[in-house]
Amino acid sequence: MGLFNRKQEPEPVVDLRVRKPVLQFGYPTPCPDCGGPGYLDSIDVTQRVMFQHCTTCFHKWETTEAELVSST
Repeated sequence: MGLFNRKQEPEPVVDLRVRKPVLQFGYPTPCPDCGGPGYLDSIDVTQRVMFQHCTTCFHKWETTEAELVSST
């Protein structure tokens, strides 16, 4: 009877609380205008550029991997 009753693992939990921003390539960065949370729109993996916009003031900006490495 126990052959077909496998235990299912619970779904992973995503923590959406506000955290200190991670300045790493592939993660959104804070808005350079207002400091609000950035939203990662796309990544150009050949040029190593992240395209983002602010969810508060709707400002758009680009961040290169070289800029992130030099800021840390």
